[in-house]
Amino acid sequence: MPIAFANPLGFLALLGVPVILLIHLLQRQSQTFPISTLFMLDAIDRQSLQGRKLDRLRNSVPLWLQLLSVIILTWLLIQPRWTQENRVQQIVIVIDSSASMEAFKNSATEQLRTELSRIPANFTNEVYTLMESHEQGERLYRGESATELVESLAKWEPSNSAHSPEVALRVGRSIAGTYGTLVFLTDHIKTQLPFGASLLSVGEPISNVGFAGLRVQSAGDDGNDLSWQATVRNYSEEPQAREWFLSIGQQRTEPRSISLQGYETRTLSGKFPKGAARATLTMSPDRFTRDDRLFMVSPEPKTVFIATTVDPSASDMVRTIIGSLENAPLMQPSGDSGYSSPPDLLIATYNPLQPRTLPPASIVLLDQQFAPKEFFKGPIVAANHILVKDLNWQGLIAKSTASIPMAAEDVTLLWQGERPLVLLRQTAKLNQLIFNFDVGQSNAERLPALIIMIDRFVDQIRSKKVALEKSNLELNQRIKIAVNIGEEADDIVSSVMGTQQTVPWNRSSMLRAPRNSGFFSISQGDTPLLDAAANFADAREADFSGAARQSDLDAIPRKIIEKQTVTDPLWQSWAIVLLIVLLVCWYLLNKLPDTSVTSQPAN
Repeated sequence: MPIAFANPLGFLALLGVPVILLIHLLQRQSQTFPISTLFMLDAIDRQSLQGRKLDRLRNSVPLWLQLLSVIILTWLLIQPRWTQENRVQQIVIVIDSSASMEAFKNSATEQLRTELSRIPANFTNEVYTLMESHEQGERLYRGESATELVESLAKWEPSNSAHSPEVALRVGRSIAGTYGTLVFLTDHIKTQLPFGASLLSVGEPISNVGFAGLRVQSAGDDGNDLSWQATVRNYSEEPQAREWFLSIGQQRTEPRSISLQGYETRTLSGKFPKGAARATLTMSPDRFTRDDRLFMVSPEPKTVFIATTVDPSASDMVRTIIGSLENAPLMQPSGDSGYSSPPDLLIATYNPLQPRTLPPASIVLLDQQFAPKEFFKGPIVAANHILVKDLNWQGLIAKSTASIPMAAEDVTLLWQGERPLVLLRQTAKLNQLIFNFDVGQSNAERLPALIIMIDRFVDQIRSKKVALEKSNLELNQRIKIAVNIGEEADDIVSSVMGTQQTVPWNRSSMLRAPRNSGFFSISQGDTPLLDAAANFADAREADFSGAARQSDLDAIPRKIIEKQTVTDPLWQSWAIVLLIVLLVCWYLLNKLPDTSVTSQPAN
């Protein structure tokens, strides 16, 4: 049965063995007694008159009793413990998967190797588990080898934003059990960890300069040009200097320098190259490299093609509304055959005095043409709906006209008194935003709420359209795209820096941006769905001023021994035996006759 010692320093008690032997090698001081005759003395060995000196070791019962007492005392002090056979020691390590750990990946590997080597072995079967700290974290290793666990960190890439490790620690404790060991490996000191976890922090303050934000927007009087603005921040106290350049494909600009004071933030700006779909900003690297490159694409939302069937009296107003929408061109009919392709949205007018069927995907504007002079009365109330959230309609003045026929599935978005002013009609085949008041003969066109609500409705249609979109995203950001569905629908293909991954169409809601910065695209069959760039954007993870080192693992080896072993069940008996041995030794030493008498003639 394997044995361990809870107090190895107890072996120092064995130093009592040479001390006892040395004492028994010393001779007693001879004593002189004056006597009158010599014939009365027994024959005795000749004794030295010079006092204490080393002599031969004499075999005696007290000697062996004293040596036995030292051995028993040592046994009690080292606190021997035994393990049960086939006992398993669960060691679970939850590693912080936030992006800041990238700067300390090598030091974390070496520190973990050192700490695992200190864990007592040869008396338990160790099972190691290494898992990431975020909720969707992967299990990096599960096995019985500490060496393989450390080697598994070579392929590990921390990339998540700041998050709480509580969920992962809860899972880790359930794996480790009551008697298992749970360790949280991070780069920032945590004041208190839940579930009895021990802290191993490997961080330290380092200097870091990187990109902290990006904006690409229209520029110029005609809005056809694009400009970019990139935010650069120094996260350290000391002044820092870096070089940066812009690259497009194989071409790049000359490096330029930028100097920043401690904790200073500056903005770089320029024009997005004409005809270029992608560009990259690169800064001279430092220890934390995730924020040293910024990938950009020319953003472009899905195109929503709009057609109109409005009366001439409302055509100018409708054109103004369409002109305020982003990437929503007005389609022109091609001859008598109508439009070359079906529009995504139809803006139509409706005269309640001349009823007709409303288009399935449309924005309907009531247009009575000859409206009465009366106005709607009563308070204006908006519903709790995303289309009218935080919009102010209190300045609306609308004339009292006949109502558009309502359906049972209609959702009223805006009332004035008893009159529903705006309706939303959505079914499996219908998606209609209905303005149940004469917009042309009201002041609604001058209210920002009208344009914002129409823009939100158009965005809903845009989000459901299966078409190409271009955008700049954050790392690991959830992606919402519309896909073709059905049994014959193609799988979704995600391409990231030359690597492709295929996902079934019914799992499109699980798509996320890559965990590493770069360009990527998503397509379904021959239909491109997304062309995007993913960038690091968590400024908290780029700030290393709070990074520090701390280890609470010094007590773990002792705790493992205490939890996985049992003490000597006979230790009380050994203590009694020690006491008996000491008493017997004391008795024998006091009983021995004094043989150190030396004769001296009397005068």
